Amino acid sequence: MRLTPNESALDLSFDCDPSGVKRTEFPGLSYLKLEAFSVSVPKSTGGSIGVASGVNVLGVNMDGAIIARSTSSSRVIIVPPRSMFFIKGFVRLSALAAKGEHRLQTLSWHSASLPSLDQWLQTLAPGRNTKGMSRNVGCKPIDPDFVETIKRFEEAKLERTEITEPLLLSVVYESVGRIMVGSDEMQLSPLPRGLPEPITKLTEAVRKKPNGNWSLKEASDMASYSPFHFSRVFKQMVGYGFHEYVDRCRTELAVNMLVTSDIAVDNVATNSGFGTTQGLRESVRDYLGLVPSEFRSLPEVYETSGV
Repeated sequence: MRLTPNESALDLSFDCDPSGVKRTEFPGLSYLKLEAFSVSVPKSTGGSIGVASGVNVLGVNMDGAIIARSTSSSRVIIVPPRSMFFIKGFVRLSALAAKGEHRLQTLSWHSASLPSLDQWLQTLAPGRNTKGMSRNVGCKPIDPDFVETIKRFEEAKLERTEITEPLLLSVVYESVGRIMVGSDEMQLSPLPRGLPEPITKLTEAVRKKPNGNWSLKEASDMASYSPFHFSRVFKQMVGYGFHEYVDRCRTELAVNMLVTSDIAVDNVATNSGFGTTQGLRESVRDYLGLVPSEFRSLPEVYETSGV
């Protein structure tokens, strides 16, 4: 069983010009459907995301943030740039697409096409129910766990040989497994693997308490570098500066508070280390294309199942 050529697995419905959405399907697959979507969103816009019964979707979101809400549990799912998500139908979510360029690709299939994966997901569900974690939607960042997976995904698309679909199937099995085991992650502060132990300890300390007073002097002392060399070495190893790393970790903390509590935005800014609401607003806008209030603006109007 496969999705027909004109049957898109992911129903994206947003309050913008539908003619601006570019959809491309990659032919030649028997069990999977591979699609690419791109659209430029002039301002944050509301809408919905739907997946039909019996259909599963694995998505690679490269550009543009989307937030969605489950009505059954009020759980908010955040899909930032450079993340992977999985949706097991039947699901319909209220959603908000951030301002900016959106670019994502999806691999979709009927449950009956991959019975062993479907059986594994069903086996997993009872255990998650006992922990209050049952869900049909999940999301995790590409960096660092999916970097090699994405490389294999891109290579398989370019290869276009008799092993293209087996390679894509391996991406599906690995990615769905990783996404659906454990909780969701909204990580804006990715780190490369293999960092020296002093840098690793420092980054772990910042991630645990991003609202601390992380001066360059304190950080360099912890990492056993002079302040001058620390700035250069940290950026060389991580890919961005230490102050940006702290800012990203603070943004993660703030967004988590915004979606899991009713704490006033001013207090969220203070509690996450920004100090001012404007500082929080600028950081959330820079990394996600949204403003803090939008994380609480999703309507709860759509039916959903088991999210």
